Amino acid sequence: MRGMIKEQEMIIEHNGIDKVKEVYFDNSATTRPYDEVIEYMNYINKFVYGNPSSLHKKGIEAEKMMKKARQSIADALSVSPKEIFFTSGGTEANNLAIIGYLRANPRKGKHIITSKIEHPSVLEVFKYLEENGYKVNYIDVDKNGIIDLDMLKNKILEETALISVMYVNNEIGSIQPVDEIVKIKNSCNKETAFHVDGVQAFGKLKINPKKSGIDLLTVSSHKIHGPKGVGALYVNEKIRVKPIIFGGGQETLVRSGTENLAGICGFGLACDIC
Repeated sequence: MRGMIKEQEMIIEHNGIDKVKEVYFDNSATTRPYDEVIEYMNYINKFVYGNPSSLHKKGIEAEKMMKKARQSIADALSVSPKEIFFTSGGTEANNLAIIGYLRANPRKGKHIITSKIEHPSVLEVFKYLEENGYKVNYIDVDKNGIIDLDMLKNKILEETALISVMYVNNEIGSIQPVDEIVKIKNSCNKETAFHVDGVQAFGKLKINPKKSGIDLLTVSSHKIHGPKGVGALYVNEKIRVKPIIFGGGQETLVRSGTENLAGICGFGLACDIC
């Protein structure tokens, strides 16, 4: 149809070679990795193939590269690298933040709060918890997708253990008033932990979780021109979480499993470029 942008346009060059020119508009779902990231990951896979947990030369070399990437993520958030834990992506990081926190802090209460427009990796976790004894409140949003702050304030109780609200909505782009949410939470119950799904915000908005009062923050690589299958969870040093994956005790006992070194390094580089 005339006037509509074609997603794909064939260009015939003078030498007769056909090339495809893409106009891509789905960056909220995923982004094309930077060329530099692809090249860097290829280098890591080819030459830095040691297990970061191994004590020999190749393992130590791999650990150094992973440490560099961890520092990049930490610097972007103005936090300590000890507060960054790598995961397989935003979904796992959200699961670890919510379930891991509640497992580690059972005395905080059995009441949790989220909004009605969260990503499935949060909503499905809340449904699971609701089926397993937790009382859940799903907060309304207005026509612009902004959370109802008055309703939130009225729902925070003494036994409210956790509030989880996304920073930027992945469907309509609404930006939640995170600072206001923290103020309301602290005025009602300072002991309530605050988790933010920052996947769509990271790399686009300046995020300083310590300054904002965010206790747990989820970020993801493939939303900022890094590889898929790698994410990270910021956990404030004063907050305890228990693992939801058990094994060799990687990521300082928080997330077992051999780290995806190439993906993590690609994530770090994408973060630096971003």
